[in-house]
Amino acid sequence: MSWQNPSGFIRLPAHAIRGIATDPADSWRRVVDKLAERLEWRKEPCLYVADPDWEKRLHALLEITWPCAACASFHELWPVVVQEMLALGLQAGPESFGPWNDGDMGLTRAIWCLIHHLRPNRVVETGVAHGFTSRFILEALKRNQIGQLWSIDLPPISGDLQRQVGIAVPEHLRQRWTYIRGSSRRRLPRLLRELKQIDLFVHDSLHSERNVRFEMNQAVRTLTSKGAIVVDDVDANWGFHSFAQSVPEYDTIVCEAEPTRPDLRRFNNKGLFGIALKR
Repeated sequence: MSWQNPSGFIRLPAHAIRGIATDPADSWRRVVDKLAERLEWRKEPCLYVADPDWEKRLHALLEITWPCAACASFHELWPVVVQEMLALGLQAGPESFGPWNDGDMGLTRAIWCLIHHLRPNRVVETGVAHGFTSRFILEALKRNQIGQLWSIDLPPISGDLQRQVGIAVPEHLRQRWTYIRGSSRRRLPRLLRELKQIDLFVHDSLHSERNVRFEMNQAVRTLTSKGAIVVDDVDANWGFHSFAQSVPEYDTIVCEAEPTRPDLRRFNNKGLFGIALKR
């Protein structure tokens, strides 16, 4: 939409107009964030290089023997969750939630291991979609018998997609889950002030450098001494790279995603995610 062409507002679909009417603050936030994201597209892409042995390095940093038992339990659960999604008529993988992806196997396995080894009390994530990543977080917390998850999510304007948000999370796991509707820029600072400390932060909302850095900068202020941050789709922007450059007290790992089928929009047909650990 061009600011030089105000008539563009008239061409907004009906569901977008209803969204503006019901929640003007977050609707305005969508516009601002999208404009900022488009300005970033003018930059050259950040040429991240994935660590081929990222799992081994992650466990070394955690001082945990690799391979670990947590990975084995993950591989038992993964096909069960995928099959449940298929039974609901939903696909996992690239563009499974409109133009967006649910968490891939590599990302969710990394989070699964972090939860099993760090045993976090407070986990915060941004972005939900079908709730694939949320499901694995909650499953891991349940197995630990400790911990809660707070998820901040600004759902799509589409009513069909809104009805699918969090559908992968079964009822028996929801007692550990607090879903907060809204943009992270509005909701995250207040939530972190209320929690005071968090042990694990997962970014999977708007993948612009501006938004990634905002969320990571917020998270590090409340992260415990053994805390971790996981950022999905780092190859989409410079945010993870600039964070690593500006906060040297963190060890960072760039990891290759493992989508259920090739993601042809990505430079490697897979995508990347990142992990940052406090030393």
